[in-house]
Amino acid sequence: MKIVHDMHTHTTYSHGKNTIAEMVEQGRKIGLKAITISDHGRSHPLFGVKKENFAKMRAEIDALNQKYDDIDIYLSVESNITGADGSIDIGDEEKKHCDWISAGYHYGYIPASIKDIFVFAIPNYAARVLPFLRKRVVGMNTRTYIKMMERYKIKLITHPGDKMPINIEPVAKAAAKHGVILEINPRHDHLNVDEIKVAMKYPVDFAINSDAHSTAALGDMKSTPQTIKAAGIPISRIINIAE
Repeated sequence: MKIVHDMHTHTTYSHGKNTIAEMVEQGRKIGLKAITISDHGRSHPLFGVKKENFAKMRAEIDALNQKYDDIDIYLSVESNITGADGSIDIGDEEKKHCDWISAGYHYGYIPASIKDIFVFAIPNYAARVLPFLRKRVVGMNTRTYIKMMERYKIKLITHPGDKMPINIEPVAKAAAKHGVILEINPRHDHLNVDEIKVAMKYPVDFAINSDAHSTAALGDMKSTPQTIKAAGIPISRIINIAE
């Protein structure tokens, strides 16, 4: 079992250690059929891609696609969820230059509004240490994911539920409705086996991605084959791996 299209990778345009060209070369070496470069969204002050760099990334990828015929190279962005209303940090540059958009929750982003600092960002941090807040925060976050899928054309949700706890069942139901792929991420604890079993009740697809921040991690599934086996996912429901 191996990844044939690594749909979630990072480069020096955010906080990866290698360039786009180096990641592509490594992808070719390990036999990937496709790779997607998906650096972090612009609202992260340390790791976010500067909006003017999307055109540069597009040009680099177009040139590499012309150079190689043994691997398909795509440009995406791992946009940040920035507000309780489902806001994510994409603008015209991302829409113009990216082949598709993914979205996930991360620490350190700039919230969509001053209100979201208090009603969204702070409660998510606080719920980690104040258990009585968890139920309310899970409900809010679940609604946020659903609103995001209703508002934006998203292809992939990265590590759903990681850092931002959710009720996976309504999220999976909405993902199936909107054709959004749920990621199983070897670098994070979510989706876990129990969450996958719940999500499988709905006709949603899954992807296993390395979330590589270097060439060494590209295509690395770590323990996800055991997760797949324990959850009982049919291989046909994982869109980017081959046996």
